[in-house]
This record gives sequence, C-alpha cells and structure tokens, in this order.
Amino acid sequence: MVLDGRWKWELKKLSWAISFWKRTSAYSEYSRHQLDRAILYSAVIIRKAIEEEIELEKLAKDKNITLPGKNIKDITISAIKFPYIGDECWTFRGRVCAFSYDNGKNITLKTKELCNCIVHSYVWGMVGSDKQKGFIGFMAASDFDKEKFMHFVSFDEWQKLLDMVIENG
Repeated sequence: MVLDGRWKWELKKLSWAISFWKRTSAYSEYSRHQLDRAILYSAVIIRKAIEEEIELEKLAKDKNITLPGKNIKDITISAIKFPYIGDECWTFRGRVCAFSYDNGKNITLKTKELCNCIVHSYVWGMVGSDKQKGFIGFMAASDFDKEKFMHFVSFDEWQKLLDMVIENG
C-alpha cells in the first residue's frame, strides 16, 4: 500500500467531504454520518500506512538504507483532553455531554495514538458549534481510555494532518 496514489486520492476525497459536510446543519443526521465516515475511513488509512511505514523502516535498517521524507508516525496533532466525569455524564443517548468542557487541557498527540483512539472508539461524537451553523470537530475515547479521558480534535487540525500525510507519505 505505502500510500500510493490511490490511497492518497482517497484521503483527498475524505478531506473534501469533511470540508463540505462540516458546514451543514449540526442537526442533520446525514451530515453527521458523512463526517463519521470520513473521519473513521481516513483514520484507518493512516493507521495502515503507519504500520507499513514501521515495517519499511525495519527493512531499511536491515539493508542499511535511508528512507526519504517525513515519517507519518512522527506527525503530531493538537487536541484537547477532557477528564472522565462518570458514566452518567459521559454520554447521553449516544451523544457526548458538554457540561464539563471547561476542564479540557491542550495537548499534542502522535498520529498513531489518535488513529488508534478513533479506530477503537468507545465514545464517539461530532461536535457542533453554538456560534456557527455546522460542526467544528469530533470527540473520541478508546475502549482502553474510556474511563480516563476523551479527546476533542477540530476538523481544521484533522485536515492539516491529512494534508501532511498526503504530502509526506
């Protein structure tokens, strides 16, 4: 795979989908579905590329070859980490609750860590904006971290990540 032209094209299409659907009504279930799909699919593609990159690095090391370009696994993304607040508040009818958002802490995540969180998500939700018409990002907590914390990632940050992967992968 190694992010050949076809996989890069898939990531471009998913980034375009995010650009379009994030501007639609935050009350639209179809928009929410399209954003869920774009984030999940792109996370799976990136995670697969990271696995192959790790294998290529092992092979290059054995053959004493230097690989060109940046490593996808070393790319980081800005996020906000929210502490676990108890099951009764963590989700409400399948949606992420919002009343403890002031407790968030700005962090930087490695791409692999965030993709694992998305792929193995226990808590998952799109985040709409009171001030804007559409969606601003998503929140996710993996099965492993579901009783510790969850991450908020803005769509702008996710699309920057996609652009870096497309350019450097």
